[in-house]
Amino acid sequence: MPRLPLELTDYIVDFLHEDARTLAVCAHVSRSWAPAARFHLFRSVVLQDHSFASSFQRLLGTAPDLGYYVRELTIAKFVSATEVTPAKSVPSVEDALPGVFVHLPHLRSLTLAHLDLKDVTHFKAIRHSSLSEVTFSYCQFADFADIVDFINSFPSLAKLSIAGLTWKEERRPPAVRPMHSLRTLVLGRETDSERLFDWFAAAGLHTSITSLTARCASERDTDLVGPFLTLAGPSLRELDLDWSFSGDKTIVLPPTVTLAACTALEFVRLRFPVHYSIALPWVVSLLDTLGDDSAVRALALNVRLLGSLDALDWAGLNRALAKPAFSALAALDVGVNLWPGVHKDLEEVEGVVRERLASFEKKGVVQFSGK
Repeated sequence: MPRLPLELTDYIVDFLHEDARTLAVCAHVSRSWAPAARFHLFRSVVLQDHSFASSFQRLLGTAPDLGYYVRELTIAKFVSATEVTPAKSVPSVEDALPGVFVHLPHLRSLTLAHLDLKDVTHFKAIRHSSLSEVTFSYCQFADFADIVDFINSFPSLAKLSIAGLTWKEERRPPAVRPMHSLRTLVLGRETDSERLFDWFAAAGLHTSITSLTARCASERDTDLVGPFLTLAGPSLRELDLDWSFSGDKTIVLPPTVTLAACTALEFVRLRFPVHYSIALPWVVSLLDTLGDDSAVRALALNVRLLGSLDALDWAGLNRALAKPAFSALAALDVGVNLWPGVHKDLEEVEGVVRERLASFEKKGVVQFSGK
């Protein structure tokens, strides 16, 4: 029976990257098929509880070469030691991470979600030199300094995403260190803590990041995000701003938020809901703050449409985009998520958008997407 070239079998196995069951079968067909199958099987690992962590540690102990394939690790919903039946011997996060990390030399991304980390005492021991992306989602810490210690344990960190971080106390002063490798900062829900932003500034994040994603849903958010945006402005190339204000009939731009310092900005994405009977002058006001020395190449507007598109000041938007800051504009993307109850279909909405942006439609830069 003729044998297929290794390059061809690898190519075939690559098509199965989302079919874990078939990949597992392929890994047992022959030794030559195993590396390609394992690459997809172990590239992204999710440990959802203690039993998963224990099994994964045992697997790495018996077959340590499998750890070389892991690039992404997610650990979620570990309970604290006090919530575990004493008769069961299960690893804590503090015990599990170092034991797992030692077998994952090529790990690039770590996600910790819905974890109670208040009982962890030695975050400095949880170290990994090749990690470049870390995400914290609704994790609890004992002290704010523990968060800083943990993040300092990843010297190659290039992207940091946080949402819903909480801590009980602030007894220890955080060991603030520069984070020169960090390029992307993503701030999700419930990051309205002055302590966090003080640390960002003290660690010099505003001098290194080139991409910032932030969510503003209250004046408290804008009071924190606005000044940091001004600090980081000169280094920013990309800005993704989710403006989720609601309640007021007219949503204006707070004086603390400006893009005047963002002289190197090339890409801007604005995400926002359009509620019933509302006006959104803040969109044009924000774009108007860009100076003439800016050169934005792409602008994206992601709209969650519950009301009327007339909430946007289209005439003002056209005037703002005609200014020197947008003279290099090559892409104007409008995405609309059409909510139930809106008395238009997507085709009608697209027609309105292209009509309101007629001058840019003629230039061929308007792109529309919807769902």
